Amino acid sequence: MSKQLHLNNLFLLIILSAIWGSAFIAIKICVENIHPLSVASIRLIIGAIVLYFFLLFRKVKVNLSINDIILFCFIGLIGNFIPFVLISWAEIYIKSNTAGVLLSIGPIFALILSHFMTKDDKFTIIKLISILIGLLGVLFIIGFDTLNIFNSEDTKYLIPKVAIIISALGYVLSSIFAYNIKKIDSVTITAAVTISAAIISLPFFVIVEINYRSNFSISSLLPLFYLGIFPTAIAFLIRFYLISKTGPIFLSYVAYLIPAFAIIWGFIFLNETINLSTFIGVVLVLLGVFISQKKSMDKVSNNSISN
Repeated sequence: MSKQLHLNNLFLLIILSAIWGSAFIAIKICVENIHPLSVASIRLIIGAIVLYFFLLFRKVKVNLSINDIILFCFIGLIGNFIPFVLISWAEIYIKSNTAGVLLSIGPIFALILSHFMTKDDKFTIIKLISILIGLLGVLFIIGFDTLNIFNSEDTKYLIPKVAIIISALGYVLSSIFAYNIKKIDSVTITAAVTISAAIISLPFFVIVEINYRSNFSISSLLPLFYLGIFPTAIAFLIRFYLISKTGPIFLSYVAYLIPAFAIIWGFIFLNETINLSTFIGVVLVLLGVFISQKKSMDKVSNNSISN
């Protein structure tokens, strides 16, 4: 890989992290006036429309079987619709930067699940240590006090944080299922999954808006369109471009950057504070992920040097 190409990919990685990190502040603004389920649904619909026209522009011919469509609907459900709804709902109660930080435990879930769902990534002592460090970081982020579920005040904030963690689990599971699809190109997979999720969300969107009308306004629609176009459609296109050019190891560095950008955007635009417990949690989570990836990164570096 040439130096210029490496710098271009690094630039795209930073852009991707900034876009995904900014999603949490946009969601925070939207849910002030729009029902969280409607936020998730409209975001998916906008993203699906953008990706559909992108397929037309690329003149991609899509030939999917019934089994493919069922699988894409399942991936869209657990990896797009449910996480988007949970995150939007959770941000009614918690800060946007906390939501971004909690999602960074996704790679730790990946370490655990990959042992059972892949053939080439098994447990090692180093990975186990990294998982324990990461889980300790999650406890710092959630707050040890919130583990007392019998305290109604603490439960109010525990459940939204757990919802974010479930969202991270959904992202990881959907990524593993999508990764195992080898016969279809990644752009088609992205578009098919997003379109499937958007279709699944439609009846829920209609029911919610009939019973709980959202207060749509310019101030809430602008960040909603931003969510659909950038963190949903364009970010996924950048993601799969990086996978095709650099591989999943390089892309995994995005997990180190998203929490930082989520905190930065929340601090700049929402005046959200960063307490010591959150900072310690961020450090521990990222340290856990870094330790788990270090051996792979060293291998890539050695291969690059030998080549």
